[in-house]
Amino acid sequence: MATFRVARIDLGTEKVTEEVFKDDVLRRFLGGRGLGSYLALKEIPRGIDPLSPSNRLYIFAGPLSAMVNLSTSRVTVVTKSPLTGSLTHANAGGNFAYWLRKSGYDGIIIEGAAEDPVYVVVKDGDVAIRPAGHLWGKWTGASIKAILRENGFPEEEKAAGVAVVGPAGENLSRIAGIRMSDYERFAGRGGVGAVMGSKRLKGVLVWGTRDLLKDVKDRAKFIAESTKLAQRLMSGPTAKALHIYGTNLLTAVINSMGAYPIRNFETAYAEETDKLTGEYIKKNYVVETHACMMCPIACTQHVMVKAGPYKFVGKAKYEYENTWALGATLGLFDPEADLRLQKLANELGFDTISLGNTLATAIELARKGKLKLDVNWGDAGALIDLVIRTANRSDVGDDLAEGDYRLALKYGDPSAFRGSRGQGLPAYDPRGLKGFALSYFTANRGGDHLEAYSPTWEVLGVPEKVDPLCETPECIEKQARIVVYAQHLMALTDSVTYCKLATLDREGIFEKDLAHLFNMAYDWDVTPEEMLTIGERIFNVERLFHVKEGKWVKDELNPHFRNPIPTGPAKGHSSAKMFDEGIKIYYKLRGWVDGKPTYDTLKRLGLEEFQYLL
Repeated sequence: MATFRVARIDLGTEKVTEEVFKDDVLRRFLGGRGLGSYLALKEIPRGIDPLSPSNRLYIFAGPLSAMVNLSTSRVTVVTKSPLTGSLTHANAGGNFAYWLRKSGYDGIIIEGAAEDPVYVVVKDGDVAIRPAGHLWGKWTGASIKAILRENGFPEEEKAAGVAVVGPAGENLSRIAGIRMSDYERFAGRGGVGAVMGSKRLKGVLVWGTRDLLKDVKDRAKFIAESTKLAQRLMSGPTAKALHIYGTNLLTAVINSMGAYPIRNFETAYAEETDKLTGEYIKKNYVVETHACMMCPIACTQHVMVKAGPYKFVGKAKYEYENTWALGATLGLFDPEADLRLQKLANELGFDTISLGNTLATAIELARKGKLKLDVNWGDAGALIDLVIRTANRSDVGDDLAEGDYRLALKYGDPSAFRGSRGQGLPAYDPRGLKGFALSYFTANRGGDHLEAYSPTWEVLGVPEKVDPLCETPECIEKQARIVVYAQHLMALTDSVTYCKLATLDREGIFEKDLAHLFNMAYDWDVTPEEMLTIGERIFNVERLFHVKEGKWVKDELNPHFRNPIPTGPAKGHSSAKMFDEGIKIYYKLRGWVDGKPTYDTLKRLGLEEFQYLL
């Protein structure tokens, strides 16, 4: 039998209570994103301000987190988003999930708000709330070191799990993230850092000595079987390439396909990207390859810029999305300026994707004469200044801190927003990778690539190959079917929890493997099909949150992507046909009408308790 122990912490009253969830709940929602979304739907009152004390922050690992060496040290944060005004979930690697579970708890729920800044310490089941006024205003790296030091740990981030916000979160920027330890890991999307800042919670430290395999039925067999899976995972070609180049191996690939967004999705190909590729940065700036706890892939690349106008102190963790968001989408192709912006964003505590979206929107508005701002595409100096002003909400930075959607609306040009459900899109143009024409705009948390990652099948051919530009009826049906499958699988990854990079190869970890692991660990009898049904149930719960809020229920294509790409290998392609025809098939597969689950769908998934929302 599985158990999931949660510490519920009310920062307003400083009351701490413990709750334990067992098989009756866990076999329906697992942990992480699934359990967090279920509780959020039940507990967060309709219509509240996400930055009010009434909002809740669910910081959850999963039932298999840190138990197997399969990229399982992942933590999911669920809350009502200040960026989108509805449910969001954000996921991070590093070591926080590992130490959270070792601390004696599998999840933490933060309620209320403290009068003055505090941080929380959880050690072997004991919870303490400590003053953090002296840390308020510090950058994220310095904050983690200080919290470790104050609690008797060395400043090395491997020593314990720490989550903090920086100035962006403290100043309630709607595009702030939560930095997790080991190293510059972020639960980024949806403005979760602003929710943490609104509660005047500077950070959380977790550590303990719990034996996570204590209740496993057959420890030796579980370890042996999971080790075989880890060896299989590492034999995959994409896993091997990720270890060498990190996630930024994608820049050259996606640009060559004509799907790499340039200057706020003006086009999707640029020859100047050669110095932003993983191969170029590996050769010139990478100083270390690093791994999240419990991960055999070890894809993280640490970089340094040691000289010149964009040098910075120490190392930075850089990724594909960050490199695009603070590079090509801003018309910036200088790798050293890009890496400097990434380091600055990490230290100030931003979601780098939304930060890039917002800066790109600001530049477009300025070039159109709608926003009085002296900035142009590729202007590194002006962009560095704007990032700092945005974190501090100083002058025009106060507008940028609201995010790209609100910025575009305020300055009278909604068309400058390139996103969905109030959140900007990531580093793939859905006109050149047409799977994203469905997955982006049906994603529950808004513009998002990780609720269903179409390059998995459009580039890598997993679970089957689909031509990314094909628009025949057969291709559209196939895209809709695979998007639904992927959305269920990705809901599982965030709830088990394990890394989505472990699903990119045929040698990766899928529903059959998950069923096998849960059956061994907890003496369940779940099938692979039942695992996918859990993912489907989670996805429907998230959509019900939108229904409850009366916001973002119907899925809509952003009008910009009805325009064809003007240049590059995918020239002439748009997202219109794939979305308009695919959404009908998608809704039929889901049992939804205009984005809303039907009663029959809720009944099939055992969600009748929420029928009152229909």
